[in-house]
Amino acid sequence: MSTNNFIFIGDSLTFGYGVPKNKSWIETFKNYSLSHDLDFSIINKGINGNTTTDMLNRFTEDVTMLSPKAIFIMGGTNDLLSNRSLVQITENIELMLKEAFTKTSNIFIGIPPRIIKEDAYRLFMPSPTYDYCEISLPKLREELIKLCNNYKVKYIDFYNMSLTLNSKEIFIDGIHFNEKGHKLIFNEFIKVLNL
Repeated sequence: MSTNNFIFIGDSLTFGYGVPKNKSWIETFKNYSLSHDLDFSIINKGINGNTTTDMLNRFTEDVTMLSPKAIFIMGGTNDLLSNRSLVQITENIELMLKEAFTKTSNIFIGIPPRIIKEDAYRLFMPSPTYDYCEISLPKLREELIKLCNNYKVKYIDFYNMSLTLNSKEIFIDGIHFNEKGHKLIFNEFIKVLNL
């Protein structure tokens, strides 16, 4: 088994829901790493619908047991859509962080992007929790930045990506990104990546 595994754990935004696999941002990063001679085996452990509790429950098997050299963690949107608290999300991510540090200090936290609740309701599925999610995402961003600063790990601020501020052109349904959105995510990720 490679000792240079770069493992990505998360939900549908990490999995690449809504676009062909070869157009997802992590597949784009795989191609980037090959063309730039980055010595990584990139493993995508994103699962559609996962909450941070789901991720925490599988973290040992899906991440730490795979000898990671670098780890990317992003979650929280599904928690908010399930009416879970910011405290619970932050605590789950902190527990994953602590376990990640037993293997590597190359850890990156993704801050979940904003949603367009009207489009999500119309194009994804009706839900009474979109308001709570929309209000809570910027608060989650603040808590995750504090957490990253406390642990001195890098974060990628997908919430504040300039094109998501007023653009509907990068979403397929107000929550998940289209190909243009995945390119945007990849570009934000590469800005922070420095291995």
